[in-house]
Amino acid sequence: MKKNLRIVSAAAAALLAVAPVAASAVSTVSADTPTTTTANNGKLTAGVNTTNLQTGANNTLNLSVSANVAPQVVDGNDVTNGNLTVNINLNQMPDGYSLDPAKNVSDVKVYDVTDVDSTTSLVGQDGQFVKPERATEATNFKKGHKYVAVVTMDIAGLVGGRDYYVNGSTKAVPASDSKSVHLTLGSKPFSINDATMQGYPYVKAKEIKDKDGKIIQAGGYQVSRGSVIFSDTVEGIVKSIKDAYEPASTVVGADNNGATADWIDVEQDVRDGLHAAGIVVRADNSIARPTSTFPITLRLATSNHHTATFVVDVNPDPSYGDATYPQIDYNEGTGSQNNKTNLHGIVEITSIGDTAFNYIPLNGYVDVNAIRRAFTAKVSATDSTTLPVSIDTSKVNTKVLGRYPVTVSATNAAGRTTKVTFYVTVGQKGATYVTVQADTDTVPVYKIDGNVVTTTTTTVKNGDQIATFGTVTVNGKSYTRVNGLDSNFFVETKYVDGSVKPVPATPKTIMHNSYIYDKNHKRVGTNKLAAYSTVNVYGTPTKLADGSLAYKIGDNQYVMADNIDGTSRVLSHNAYVYKTSKKRADRRVLKKGATVVTYGSPYTFKNGKAYYRIGGPKKQYVKVANFK
Repeated sequence: MKKNLRIVSAAAAALLAVAPVAASAVSTVSADTPTTTTANNGKLTAGVNTTNLQTGANNTLNLSVSANVAPQVVDGNDVTNGNLTVNINLNQMPDGYSLDPAKNVSDVKVYDVTDVDSTTSLVGQDGQFVKPERATEATNFKKGHKYVAVVTMDIAGLVGGRDYYVNGSTKAVPASDSKSVHLTLGSKPFSINDATMQGYPYVKAKEIKDKDGKIIQAGGYQVSRGSVIFSDTVEGIVKSIKDAYEPASTVVGADNNGATADWIDVEQDVRDGLHAAGIVVRADNSIARPTSTFPITLRLATSNHHTATFVVDVNPDPSYGDATYPQIDYNEGTGSQNNKTNLHGIVEITSIGDTAFNYIPLNGYVDVNAIRRAFTAKVSATDSTTLPVSIDTSKVNTKVLGRYPVTVSATNAAGRTTKVTFYVTVGQKGATYVTVQADTDTVPVYKIDGNVVTTTTTTVKNGDQIATFGTVTVNGKSYTRVNGLDSNFFVETKYVDGSVKPVPATPKTIMHNSYIYDKNHKRVGTNKLAAYSTVNVYGTPTKLADGSLAYKIGDNQYVMADNIDGTSRVLSHNAYVYKTSKKRADRRVLKKGATVVTYGSPYTFKNGKAYYRIGGPKKQYVKVANFK
């Protein structure tokens, strides 16, 4: 009997040494965990795992085959050369049995079962593998395909002629005169690892569970209100995280090897994040209201001790401003929405009534002084010191009749800002308005004389509410009149009749400090978007004038897609992960041939060498020279 078989191959060592990006791996193979994961001379072989072995059952053979793909395996890799680990797991065997992988394992094959009907059983009445007609032997892995590893073996040292039952089967397998049982067993179906996954374990949003399962680089949510007035709680943040995300493992076939993923300690991670952000946790676990987004780094681990981190951005609900926020009073006009006091947070006034600044003549101007007289602000609910107000009229288009937002804001010394938005009208009272819905930031306004259509320099923005006055058709295209019944200014009808739907905003995490560009790839201003901050993007990446791929983030504002999505690159050498030119970020060794996602353009360190950023939020870089 060979109970404590201790064989660890180079393939197993490679599997445990290669930790995916943004994760640290801890080997769990020791002298007490006997496994074999070899690929001798290109031939796939199986090892024996006796960790859970029990002996003494006279006619019971309880054993299974497990198959696990190495993390670096990608589409097209062959099934040997250390890319696949196959083990025979012995659970319950008769006294006197023997199973030497060097002598008793005659064959190991991998079958592609992608085209096999899901209702087809791969196990016969005698507990052995049954090869379906549509199963084909595989030599190379393919993305999205399902496989089964099949091992043919002889269990020796049994009683000749005795019936043995495999894994609780009802049909017996008799032992031969040579006192052995010949078995063919298959693993559970498995697939190759998803090369887009970068955590080991990783996190996926619950709403995409059972879909693509791809890793989420970072997440965001609004802090939920706790039971304490004007505050939130540690428990509320923990619940928000667990309600939105769940840990998973990049180990394909995790059910086979028991590698499950879980949070390490979400509450402690939340407390650490609050402390790092300078946010006080009170004795009742309530917290002072955050003034801006802050990150929390969450730790994850698999049951076999692989670890990773996940950054979630806590975005305070902007509409929820407590008593520490500036209090803005509005005292102008008549009507139920007027004479509002102690407005705080993000507030919208739906009607400001007949005020001196509401109705603006076409091509007129906004009476900012009148607005300033109507709104006053104080530091907080408990401090009546006057604060100056800022007035933003940038969205008012006085060249086109419509309703446009004006925002009045005030910020106190604590950095808390209250914003009050209301709408002014360009044109006369009583007009009917429609909302511009476009798949671009702006829509051109045309001048039409007879059948001649001329483009003007005037535009309206997606989301503007404009007054319209009927339609005309020129050269088969419909235009809608703006600015009055006798106006000769028009927009395309498709933008005001609901034919075109606006592109929704999608939050994305910036992984590399990023400048903002216009559609001609010229820099807009000098501000940078900081790495690991969250930005809303519109639509999929689009090409700028020079062909560069970029995400739209605003009116003629773009950020390079590579700074968000990154680029998958293949290592041409084994590579360390660095945090400086002299210090390594951790003990990982990324193996030659592994696919790693890099972000943005390289950084040049003090040693003169170039490095790609590969993750975060901790500094993680790999030398450019290590990639193909």
